Amino acid sequence: MNIRKILLLALIISTAMACSDDDEDEGFGLRVSPSEDYISRTPGSIVSFTFSAQSKEPLARYRVIETINSNSQRSLKDISISGKNYSDFFDYEVPDTFGFGNHQIKILFSTFDVTGTEMQRAKFINVRVTDRPLSEYGSFTMYSSASNQFDAFDLIKGTPKYSSDTTAHIRDLSVNDTTGLLSKTWTSEAPNINFLKFNDFDYGNATSQSVKTAYDAGIKNDTIRNLDENDIILTKVDNKYMAIKLIFVTDQTGVDNDRYIFTVKR
Repeated sequence: MNIRKILLLALIISTAMACSDDDEDEGFGLRVSPSEDYISRTPGSIVSFTFSAQSKEPLARYRVIETINSNSQRSLKDISISGKNYSDFFDYEVPDTFGFGNHQIKILFSTFDVTGTEMQRAKFINVRVTDRPLSEYGSFTMYSSASNQFDAFDLIKGTPKYSSDTTAHIRDLSVNDTTGLLSKTWTSEAPNINFLKFNDFDYGNATSQSVKTAYDAGIKNDTIRNLDENDIILTKVDNKYMAIKLIFVTDQTGVDNDRYIFTVKR
């Protein structure tokens, strides 16, 4: 046999072996689309995943786990399956509750066959937050402190309180005297809470960064006076910046119905 025939035979054998190996290696396992392991997305966006599994043994279980910033973990899917092949399609919504900075979400796809053998494939979603629109809550009502009604408010939970509750973030300062006048003055019994009245602030388009920038640049006080309808008040509670807009300031005869109605963006 001449050299050319030997080389040709060797090439045929090696090609056949490579094809056989490739078929075996590529025929089983997990495939997830998008194909990139690291994906950059913005808060609130959608990542459309396509998943497929092929196993030598019958499959028994399919699981998808979400881990945010290597900390909180949540099960997105955990179901029983059967057969040696399985496919899935689902849309994952990137959370829009992140604070400023860089964040990473790990989406771990797993299958388990009837012998307990696990196959895994992870995708990582990188999220960078430089700003986000604030959500509006309300309207809320806070009464005069000269009345017997709720005269203070929790800005984080959005719940009315009495001024005797020192965990309230804002409270009215009306005096129970013969005038029956609404003080139109707010303060806070909670520590380190200050206020900035800024009626030129763009409340309608408020974002985390725009509130922070305006609040940090302004002159703040622990008591704010001469409140009126359409006033905009900026404050910070537990490192959360927020904007308050007064809708109505009602001062009627007597004190029982004297109140503020407002919305909060945070």
